[in-house]
Amino acid sequence: MISNDYVNELSRLQHIGPVEVPHLRDVKMIIKDRLDAHTYDPYTLKDLEKLGDDPVLSGDLSVLRSGTDPVGVPEMTYPGIHVDSKITHQLGRHVRFLRIYKDGYEKADKALIYIHGGAYYGGSAEDSLIPLRLLATKFEGVIYSIDYGLCPEHPYPYGLLDCLAVISRVAKERHHITLAGDSAGASMALGVSQMAYHMGICNVEQQLLFYPTVVHGSDLDGPMWDDKRISIIPDQRHVLHSSYLLFKQLDRTMTKFYIEDENIDITSPIISPLYADPTLFKKVVILTGEYDPFRLQDEAFAEEVGTAGGDVTFIRYGGMGHAFLNLVGRAAASEDAIYECAKYL
Repeated sequence: MISNDYVNELSRLQHIGPVEVPHLRDVKMIIKDRLDAHTYDPYTLKDLEKLGDDPVLSGDLSVLRSGTDPVGVPEMTYPGIHVDSKITHQLGRHVRFLRIYKDGYEKADKALIYIHGGAYYGGSAEDSLIPLRLLATKFEGVIYSIDYGLCPEHPYPYGLLDCLAVISRVAKERHHITLAGDSAGASMALGVSQMAYHMGICNVEQQLLFYPTVVHGSDLDGPMWDDKRISIIPDQRHVLHSSYLLFKQLDRTMTKFYIEDENIDITSPIISPLYADPTLFKKVVILTGEYDPFRLQDEAFAEEVGTAGGDVTFIRYGGMGHAFLNLVGRAAASEDAIYECAKYL
């Protein structure tokens, strides 16, 4: 059952508007801080405290994959929302995807194509069903969630080509296409947007990105990984630092699994969208947590697109870490993020 505190916090978040942030040029910023500013959300803090001060990421693929599974997500039903499982054979591929839509909108001209996260090696189309069902209640179109091939069994560019096949199928039926995703899936959304454009398949109208990773092989001691730049109360500073230590290991691990061929240039804009031509991204919405270790690279990407003339909105949720979409029903910020996305569709 949703508590009164949850409902009240959701209402408060929905009334927060844009602010000026001097260090991000040409970016519309919406900062939704907690009432206890610069502190972790309680659910997030509880999970991260388990890491200890010197976390070590497992190298076992089965352990890594189990870590991408949503845990403790409450069952939530949305009447009038339909979910169909489909297959496309576009571009000579065999790709499963889910269609999610509300009553009366199966034939709508709007489409949102969603690419799930999971560090390229984990996750499935079903993992995002709860937030996508919620989004479908607000969206006058059809959502497509792609079950792309995972690495290392299917290394780069296999998953991207799966996504491109679904985009090709959707582009034959819909004229207004948004690409979206979370974490590694958000990075893939940016990569496949470029592919669809250059191959003449379609022009993606916008990207909705939840805490994307936008660069591979970056300097782990550089400014995009410097947790000392992030404000937090002293008692929780060590938790933030441990989270960054773990994600530095994850950055290298997921790159190793994703990019099998050592001759592939990981600074390619398809793999690392931070290095892409920013003028290709006309309208971008980025939603991230205050304490997400990908936050600083997300800010760098947002500024690149904004200063190149793109329409960029950056929404930051106070106290939240990575993968906060899994907290729908437990953290109001997660549900508010879905409502924010709906405003741009």
